[in-house]
Amino acid sequence: MNIGGVHLTRIGSGDMLLEPTRALDISDADPLLDDILACLQRERSRRLYYDLAELAVIDAAYLAWLESLARACRAINVRIICIHMQPTAAFGLASLLCEPPSFETALDMQMLRVEP
Repeated sequence: MNIGGVHLTRIGSGDMLLEPTRALDISDADPLLDDILACLQRERSRRLYYDLAELAVIDAAYLAWLESLARACRAINVRIICIHMQPTAAFGLASLLCEPPSFETALDMQMLRVEP
């Protein structure tokens, strides 16, 4: 399913994969958040894996987007896990954080301990 610059795919019972495309525009995030949350609720999702493989740098604006998405997901009881983060993106993220982020991170989906 394509939604405003992201591709959402059901990958298992309760699991969804979000892959941002180059068309993702985070400057007006509210409509995009509404669409993503509606899809997650429709699919009865419990986990959202956010694939950061194509993102070379996480800056303050992108961190704000991830935090907004994570808080919105938490409000509907969906865990968000960022996967495939490039070293440069991880370095950028680490330089921006003063406290742990609202989202989880993992190398990939196999690195997670799956909880019911």
